Parts: sequence; C-alpha cells; structure tokens
Amino acid sequence: MAALIVGKGSVGQAIFHRLKKSKATKKVAFFSNEKDVKNYDVLIGALPSEVAEKGLKLALKHKKDLIDVSALPISFYFKHRKEILEKGIKVIPGCGFSPGLVNLIVGFESQNFERINSIKISAGTLPKDNQLFFPFTWCFEDLIEQHLYPAKIIKNKKKISLPPFSGYKRERVKGVGEYESYFVEEWSTLFYSLKPKDIIFRVIRPIGFFHFFQYLKNYGFFKKENLSFTKKILTSKKTDNVTLALVEISGVKKKVIWKIFSEAERNEKLNSMQKITALLPVTILNLLSPNSRKGRGERRDLSLRSQNKIKNKGIIFIEEIAKDKRLFGAILKELKKEIEMSRKMSYY
Repeated sequence: MAALIVGKGSVGQAIFHRLKKSKATKKVAFFSNEKDVKNYDVLIGALPSEVAEKGLKLALKHKKDLIDVSALPISFYFKHRKEILEKGIKVIPGCGFSPGLVNLIVGFESQNFERINSIKISAGTLPKDNQLFFPFTWCFEDLIEQHLYPAKIIKNKKKISLPPFSGYKRERVKGVGEYESYFVEEWSTLFYSLKPKDIIFRVIRPIGFFHFFQYLKNYGFFKKENLSFTKKILTSKKTDNVTLALVEISGVKKKVIWKIFSEAERNEKLNSMQKITALLPVTILNLLSPNSRKGRGERRDLSLRSQNKIKNKGIIFIEEIAKDKRLFGAILKELKKEIEMSRKMSYY
C-alpha cells in the first residue's frame, strides 16, 4: 500500500522510519500538497492536538482510509460518523500508545470478564538511570498542555474534573525504580465502547517533575510568546530513556495487570516513546493491506500484511479489533518483537 503521513513531528517521523522498512508499504511520504492525496491508499494522522482535525477532514474529502494517532476528541469522530459511512472509508482513531496499545490490551481482556468494574492505566517516559531529568520524547506542545488543563477521571460512570496534578503519589516498579504519577485527562474511547464504572489515567513522570514544571510555569516559560524558546532548551538534551505502561483491569473477584516496557539509548534513531507509539499504526496498516498474489509453488503467506483482516467500514475502535482473539495474537506477536510485555492475573 501507499501511505501518506499527515504530520511531520516526532511520532510522524517514527512512523515514517518504520514504514520505510515495512514490506507492506510500496510508497510512504509526508503530506505536503493536497493534490498528492489521490496517489495514496491510506492516510496516517500524526498531528498535534491544535490541528488534529486535518487528518479526518482530508480522509473524508478524498475518500481515504485513516489510521489516526492524533489526539482528537472522540466527539469529533462521532460528529462525522454518518459521513464516514457514506464515504465508505475506515477510520481508526487513537492508534498510538496511550490511547492505542493500552486499548488493544483492554479490549482483549474485556472478553475474560463478565463485567469490568474499573480500568486503571499509568503510562509515561522516564530517564533510564532515574536521574533528575525528564526526556521530552513526543509532541512538546501537547505534553505541556496536558499539565496545564484540568485532569478528569470517570467515577461511577460520571466524569469528574480535578485540578492539574491531582492524585499525586510516588510509586515504584521493579526494573524501573521510583517515579511520581498524577491524574490526567487521557482522551480514550474505552468509556464509550466498554462502559466501565471507573476509569483512571495516570501519567508517569520522574521524581521532582511536579516542582520543576511549577517552577517553569510560575516564571512564564509556558506562555505562548516564550514556548518556542522553552522547547528549544528543554528538548535539546538527550538521555537514555524508558517508556512504560501499567494496565489494570478489575472485575468481580478478578484482576489482570499488564506491564508494557520500551527502552532506547540517547543516540538511537528513535526514542522509547517513538518506538512504542509507531508500532501499532504500522501493524494496523499491515492488516489493511490487500491479499498478495502467489505464483505456482509459492508458500502460502500467513503474515499480517496478507490477511486484509479489517473489512468493516466506519469508525473502528482499537479495542474492537482486539476482540478477534486470533487477530490479537498475531498483532501481539508483531509487537513483542520490539517491546517487552507481561501479563499477570489474580483472583480475590
């Protein structure tokens, strides 16, 4: 397939890097001119939240399937649901790390529960050696914005708004060390698709990040006129880094915990967040690829890229894809080639 990436930031660059090595892609490029869209089979949205709507608007205008990593509220997709169906295209939102990979896990596990009571997700990036340093590994503007606006959690199926950095606590994970975490408003489709009683998203940051952020904020470093300078300073230094997620799904007398882990050295082409975020959209693209033709005597190709498994049109949530156990297993196999994943189930 020919893939056009809409967005040239850190995530877009990582997706481009992986697609250049993918056998499922005959051509990959970054969006530059709307006239070129007709020459591509699928669009991949990798835009900052400020302009995230552009990917879906291009997909609708040119009748192209869209794999969207951009942080776009689910309400915007729902607003265009009828038009998406009329255009006969597939739109797969939240196709990154969190949301994205964590949704895949929750969607698969939902079949093992009679009812899900709570979903707790903690995700973020840390310096590998636990020093007092934060590696800015993805869209700088979106990352800063995440800590300037109120946090939100779902409690008893009701959305509760809280001040930024609410729920602060220090935690420790074996193999990673100590870190701090707090509630954030994580855009996700899980509330709409699974309707659990409680959903909590926590962002993982190195010890001291809260005070560091408040210091910069109080001195005006995050004001619009100063943001480009602040970005240049804070993103200039590189360090070995790790990205991790803890996904906890609880029901009646049963709990499952997944641990997802990615790491990168400072001089690598992709940092740990780029690695883990680019994996899912590239794997999903393989699922959209048409069946390859085989000549006489050739071995039957059972790889993801030959299966053309996602046949439905309209808005397709990642957690819905994961409910096909065979498909989930195949996706998981591809992901595990690049990152570490472990699963633990307990009863109480």
